[in-house]
Amino acid sequence: MIDLEELLPEDCKQYREMAVKYLNLTSEDYKSAYEITVKSWALAQRWSDISANAGKLASIKEVNKTDLSKWAYQRYRQLQLMHEHARSIWRIGEDFAKYLMKGDRK
Repeated sequence: MIDLEELLPEDCKQYREMAVKYLNLTSEDYKSAYEITVKSWALAQRWSDISANAGKLASIKEVNKTDLSKWAYQRYRQLQLMHEHARSIWRIGEDFAKYLMKGDRK
């Protein structure tokens, strides 16, 4: 049985790095949330492409297509959830910062 991470080492590295950034995100750090929003969206697209092309990749790498597709889809889904949550943190932080700036003008 091959470790699927061995098939796509750079993609897996980027996924792990994004997961660490996301796990360290706090609600006060809305500027970092924006960066996570952008990067996680791009990485989700990559993993979606991997899942969609699992048949071709599986035949090249000699692995099970279903296993590869499910594994890639799970990574895609986690990145999608990171994107959505980070986007919420960013939006709330931006709105709050604007609210504070309006208060300074009075």
